[in-house]
Amino acid sequence: MKMHLHNQSTVTCNNCGHNEPENMPLDACVYLYECRSCSTLMTPQAGDCCIFCSRGSHPCPTSQRESKSYYVMPQPALQTLDATPITNQSSMAS
Repeated sequence: MKMHLHNQSTVTCNNCGHNEPENMPLDACVYLYECRSCSTLMTPQAGDCCIFCSRGSHPCPTSQRESKSYYVMPQPALQTLDATPITNQSSMAS
């Protein structure tokens, strides 16, 4: 089973409202984040593990894995290949 995890989130500054898309690390939480517009240093709100969970459009991958709201992607059906023999193959060495 594969989980559908978002690896990008748009962080919104709580001071100036600037939005910035950011790639999220898959194995760590980002505790401090500096706004690229007004240089405000943001921290997570109480109860959140990181800035993406507090100020992002998607929570961090760690929280996504623990949440029941993210669905399991269905496995694609295996397709059978036509077993047609390959004939008349020429070598590039000639």
